[in-house]
Order: sequence, then structure tokens, then C-alpha cells
Amino acid sequence: MDADTSAPLHQECRIVEAAGQLDLLTTPAFGLDLRAAGREAAGYRWRLIVDLSRVSFMDASPLHELCAARNRHEARGGWLRVVYTHAGIALLLRAAGLTGEFPRYASVHDALHNQSSRTYE
Repeated sequence: MDADTSAPLHQECRIVEAAGQLDLLTTPAFGLDLRAAGREAAGYRWRLIVDLSRVSFMDASPLHELCAARNRHEARGGWLRVVYTHAGIALLLRAAGLTGEFPRYASVHDALHNQSSRTYE
């Protein structure tokens, strides 16, 4: 998994991008990136976009990290939005009962502007 915590987007949010596989082996690094984005948000608004559009495979391992990051941001009056286009991620979130917590955003732009997409059926 490649991950990058990028600079603030329009000074309004942070972005964590992941690519490749998110699984038991890569989840610890992914979790560190999510926590680092939260620490960096301290001077900004607590808004985080997690871009999974380049993730080719994801098992249930990172769900705890996503939920924990969402809880941290929401507890501070912010939000966490997830960009995903892979049908497998949509199915995983649906099976875990998390589609309400993580609606699908097709792009970072859509996530920034809260324009969620219909999830895969």
C-alpha cells in the first residue's frame, strides 16, 4: 500500500490517499496515516477525505481504523468522507453495515462538496 498525507486542500481538509491492497499487512501503516492526518488537522478544521480510488483490494482489516478516524473527527465537530470506486469496497462496507457511515464519493472533489454517489447494488 502506498499512502500519502497531503497538504490541506483549500485550507479546508486533509487527504489520505491509499493505493494497492489494504489488508492485514498494510492496515497498521494506513492507521498511522489516518492518525497523522488527525494530528495535522489540529490547526485546521477536522475534515478528512480518505481516497481509496486506487485501492485494488480491501479486506475488513482497515474498517476499524476508518471507524476510529471518523469518530475522532466527528467528536471534534468535523467529518471523514471516503472516496471509493471499486465495487468490492462497496460490498464490504454494505456487508459490515457501514454504508450509512461511509457513503460513496466518486472523487475528492465530490467528497469535498458532499456530493455522494449511489453505492453499488
